[in-house]
Amino acid sequence: MIFKPLTIADIPAVVVLEQAANVYPWTQYAFSSSFTNSYFNVKLLNAENDILGFYIAQLMADQVELFNICVAKAAQGQGFGKALLQHFLSQGQTQGAAEALLEVRSSNFTAIALYQNLGFAINGVRKGYYTAATGTEDALLMHRALI
Repeated sequence: MIFKPLTIADIPAVVVLEQAANVYPWTQYAFSSSFTNSYFNVKLLNAENDILGFYIAQLMADQVELFNICVAKAAQGQGFGKALLQHFLSQGQTQGAAEALLEVRSSNFTAIALYQNLGFAINGVRKGYYTAATGTEDALLMHRALI
């Protein structure tokens, strides 16, 4: 596995990956706005330099927040999501963060299990935060200490 910084030039490729993997994908604008100094965005590549997945994260004071993590639909179920999440946690520690934060759809049981497996705990709910086929869906707020 090869981890490299995600760049603005990668946005068209990650938009396609995101649209194939998610029912409610981020827009190109959402990706474009995630490249300021406080962000650290990473892509996971295979030996042929194909993007297998990525994450978008931000360092704010002593916290790192995961805004988006995605694995290509064809590469799901092979441990790449876990590898990306572990990389995010490691980068957060390297940058001096004391805590990692994220939010997840309450129906995304696979992601919730992965996050809990890596030490995250639910510490709040945002009612009706996400758009869903039935109207809205709650976001679960999760955190994990890094120290």
